[in-house]
Amino acid sequence: MGDLIAFASRRLVEDESLTPGYVYHDPEDATLPPGPGGRRASGWNLLVGDESDEQLADANELLMPELEWLVERYPAFGKLVAVGSEGRQFEWDADAEQYTDVGPSTFQED
Repeated sequence: MGDLIAFASRRLVEDESLTPGYVYHDPEDATLPPGPGGRRASGWNLLVGDESDEQLADANELLMPELEWLVERYPAFGKLVAVGSEGRQFEWDADAEQYTDVGPSTFQED
């Protein structure tokens, strides 16, 4: 996982009390060329789940932490990465303390 990064909500990263409420993997992001220092997008995106459209459109509201750090910080998310959940989207089920698969994260054209 060394040089892999993910996109994450600034609020999620800065507030340790929050759990990612919505995560998804975008396979197209994972094909982007490496950035400075060889860091590559993993395709994973982690959000609190209540972000407004304005927040999602604001580049200052998104950070690019290391995927490995996110996996360590959020073990339930780490399980998704470990089992190979590429191309899927998930919502946090607080009662079950696990993610629920809510379908493909991208829609294929016919």
